[in-house]
Amino acid sequence: MKSSVYTAASIQCRANAIYRTCSASKFGFGKADVPSSRRCMTLSREQQNMIWEFVKVPEVQLSLNEIIRFGRNADRHTLVASALFLQKDLPIRLAKRIRELESLPLPMYSTRSIKELAELYEESFIRIVEHPPPKMKALEESFSSMLANIKDKHKMVQANIANGFMEMTRQGVPKKFVLHEDIQDILSRFYTGRIGIRVLIEQHLALCLDSEDNMKQKQKEGKITVKNFVGWVMTNCRVHDILLDAVEDARAACKMHLKDAPNVLVDGNLDLCVQYHPEHLYIIVFELIKNSLRATVELHGRQSNSHQALYGDDLPPTRITIGGGSDCYIRISDRGGGIPPKSLGSIWSFGHSTAPQGMGELAGYGHG
Repeated sequence: MKSSVYTAASIQCRANAIYRTCSASKFGFGKADVPSSRRCMTLSREQQNMIWEFVKVPEVQLSLNEIIRFGRNADRHTLVASALFLQKDLPIRLAKRIRELESLPLPMYSTRSIKELAELYEESFIRIVEHPPPKMKALEESFSSMLANIKDKHKMVQANIANGFMEMTRQGVPKKFVLHEDIQDILSRFYTGRIGIRVLIEQHLALCLDSEDNMKQKQKEGKITVKNFVGWVMTNCRVHDILLDAVEDARAACKMHLKDAPNVLVDGNLDLCVQYHPEHLYIIVFELIKNSLRATVELHGRQSNSHQALYGDDLPPTRITIGGGSDCYIRISDRGGGIPPKSLGSIWSFGHSTAPQGMGELAGYGHG
């Protein structure tokens, strides 16, 4: 418990130092790049200025080991320290995401989907800033409940951005503007920052559950046993197990959309375990596997122009190899034909898709 309180105190000191030090360096674009007319008019001038001030402040950078040490054997003191830290750090992160959305080129920022998204982030910023400091149990519980609600409201952010791209296309915006590098740079920063926000909120909410479990276990057994999870972080995550879940779901998605899916073979270091967020590992490998399966079916299966289309077990299998020791690597190999040279310059663009409309979760506009 001592190490948890010590870590909580040190993190809180770092957050307080950040609040006292407002950097003069600019984030991304200069202020002149975001005219006040593009900001949400539901905010007061004072609230708009407050967001601008938070944009200048750097976030606290936390390593996975720091997150684990802080959350180990979580109790009520851990939750209060976590809530106080998040009330200082999350507005900084949200303000930067608001700034990034407002910095988008006008054809994208003017879409209804992106404006709604900016308003959602502004609303979340104000709710956190105006909540009373969660220094006591009741206020911490209220703050945590608010975070759960914010997390739920933000679950469709990816769909909002995908809809923004589709709105531009429907409005006849030329493709060169849809794929403009400014949009790609801004959205890369936006998505990276969004991951940080969600990790911090999810970790805090998971620690709330850990705290309850620890208290019950201590009352019943007089001690707290070491668990495989600290919040959402799995301290002994078996990579093979996550891969099998992702393979099963990717094959199901492929069969739903393309009526078929190749087999998947997994080999290598099947017992490799790492410290990681299992949900994030799942998302990464799921996206890669379903792309592999889709390409294989489209090239060799019923979707191909070949007179000798292959089906089911006759489709070339996708092979996944797990390697590493202290580090981990995952190699995914297939016979899906690779990426056409003409598409290489666009494959990392959020507005690029080779999938026809209606593919849903299988591909397109940020859906993989």
